[in-house]
Amino acid sequence: MTTIGLIGVGYIGKLFLDALVDTDHDVTVFDIDPEKVQHAVDEGATAKGSPAEIGRGADAILMAVPGTPEVEDVMEGDDGLLDVLEEGQLVIDVSTTRPETSVRYEEKCADRGARFIEAPITGGSPREGYHMMIGGTEENYAAASDVLDIVCADHARVGEIGKGTIFKLGLQMRYAGHHAIDAEIVEFARDNGVDPALYNDFLEMGMLDKYFSEDFSQDIEGLGALAIWNKDIGYAREVAHENHTALPINGVVHEAYKATVRRADEDEGHAATLIKYWKLLNDAEHRD
Repeated sequence: MTTIGLIGVGYIGKLFLDALVDTDHDVTVFDIDPEKVQHAVDEGATAKGSPAEIGRGADAILMAVPGTPEVEDVMEGDDGLLDVLEEGQLVIDVSTTRPETSVRYEEKCADRGARFIEAPITGGSPREGYHMMIGGTEENYAAASDVLDIVCADHARVGEIGKGTIFKLGLQMRYAGHHAIDAEIVEFARDNGVDPALYNDFLEMGMLDKYFSEDFSQDIEGLGALAIWNKDIGYAREVAHENHTALPINGVVHEAYKATVRRADEDEGHAATLIKYWKLLNDAEHRD
């Protein structure tokens, strides 16, 4: 029996927890939210007080935190993970970060004899389940495959470290752009006296029902889809700037998300709140 440590038991971490507690692995958890930790303990995990405590007892560690600042804090903050890693331990970072974050921690883990892969995850594929896009060496990917098989429906190695994150950021650009244009189309139809629900009812276009109901409650616990896409598109634009990649459409989408994040209430995390922004632009509050 091996021990798998889980750092972060929010929306994604809970999915991992549910999968892991049904195996013969021991599961240890750490999160800054005591309620999330208690939920994990109730499910059969053992709580630890810091990332370092997770690292001292785990054969493999899964990090499921929001982005680069949180990964840096887990790895090198107070009681961080990096200083306790030993030969042969495995770190799987499921967070969506800047690509250079993965590059840096693969190197730092290797200096201690530990393995590191990036494994950003998506649940938005037309395929059923959650899927991981792996960046790292073939050897490290092979070492992680048994754990990956447990916590996701499928996984594929995209390339060397950093490339899995690049792939994920491109995917986020597509998701964000798709939802932004759908929101714009819905407002266009409404502003011209057409019921936008017909796009689904008649043509089965699969637009979010939230666009029609204007229920802006977020579906993802914690950071929320609206903030996640704003963060990830920002990361993508940083990479594009460094490599002089032109992303004109993505630039417009990012501006829309930034404006929407500023206008959404704290509990309105879903990308459907883009509707609020389009209404503001079209002066909808003054319509007859």
